[in-house]
Amino acid sequence: MQEISGSLSEVIRAYSDHNLLVPAATDVQLNPFYKYHVEEVAVDLSENSGDIFKVGSVKTGKTDSKGNDIWQDTYSLSKPLLNKLAMAAGIQFNPHQTYGRRIDSITYRAQAQGAMRKADGTYRSEVDQKEICLEDEEDKYRTEFSDKAVKGITDKKAANAAAEIFKGSWVDTKDKWGKKVKAYVIDEADRERYVERSVKVNMALLKKTWAEKAMTGAKLRVIRALLGTKGSYTKDELKKNFAIPTVIFSPDYSDPQVRQAMLTQGMNSVNNMFGAPQIAVKNVDFESESTVFTQDDLDNPAYASDTESEDDYPPMQEPDIAPEPEPEPEPDRSADFQCSRCGEIINERVYEYSINKFGEPLCIKCQRGGGRR
Repeated sequence: MQEISGSLSEVIRAYSDHNLLVPAATDVQLNPFYKYHVEEVAVDLSENSGDIFKVGSVKTGKTDSKGNDIWQDTYSLSKPLLNKLAMAAGIQFNPHQTYGRRIDSITYRAQAQGAMRKADGTYRSEVDQKEICLEDEEDKYRTEFSDKAVKGITDKKAANAAAEIFKGSWVDTKDKWGKKVKAYVIDEADRERYVERSVKVNMALLKKTWAEKAMTGAKLRVIRALLGTKGSYTKDELKKNFAIPTVIFSPDYSDPQVRQAMLTQGMNSVNNMFGAPQIAVKNVDFESESTVFTQDDLDNPAYASDTESEDDYPPMQEPDIAPEPEPEPEPDRSADFQCSRCGEIINERVYEYSINKFGEPLCIKCQRGGGRR
């Protein structure tokens, strides 16, 4: 982490060996009140780190001794790494535009709006949605576990658990990382029971967390859009740290006007970024689940899905804002400033002068009479 004062081109040169996340790489000269602040985020490339997950393979453009194309695995950034990048970039989510609602009995939709300050000093906001349909998810689970039953369960923990419940046999195969492993293939007589039970267990878990999963998906889409990350990276690319330049305000704090301006800016930062709130967060009333599973069923690795799991976000709550009291009307003090002799209305300055000089409130005309009756 370091600070750089100067143009964006200086930042690009200084971080040429990084994955520089700059949505708009333009040459911008900042004024003396602002400076660049660059955060570095390293990627843990170990197999079980959770920072990345494999999504496919691409050709390297090279061939082996037999003339076959050489392929290279590609990886996508997972939720923990994206959250670290969002924190480094200072991404904030608008609570008034980040909410979820139930569309119908099987569909839940979440929306998220986030904003960040770009390297040129301007703000950029993004809005995205994530929708979860229970019917679609059930079809995905059914396809996944049907393939596992026939091709074999490669995860060691899930395979051992399934072997204790269902009939089957062990075969040699490769896991998703390309390593040789032992897989457990379910016997044809038990396949339907294994698939149905696995689908029901995963659907029961999904119905409890689909709102959180939808919200997480919407937020991760916003983070990717704001940072401009790629859909996939090779390990060679991920060996470079991610560098995120942001702009910070660096004024003269000894100036009282600057301190007052910063206080005002801090109080109004959310409104300046997102505007006035329009849509309130809606509460969701979920129907109770009639299917009952024991805790052993829910925790049993035999029914575990390979679908990437996402941790829960805490529910968004709107702050309680007390209405501002209406100002009390100013009292009518016109009767206090009247000439004690002729009754003419006088202003406060004339009133004070006359009291000090003559001991009673007099208009200018009566004062010229010497204050005598």
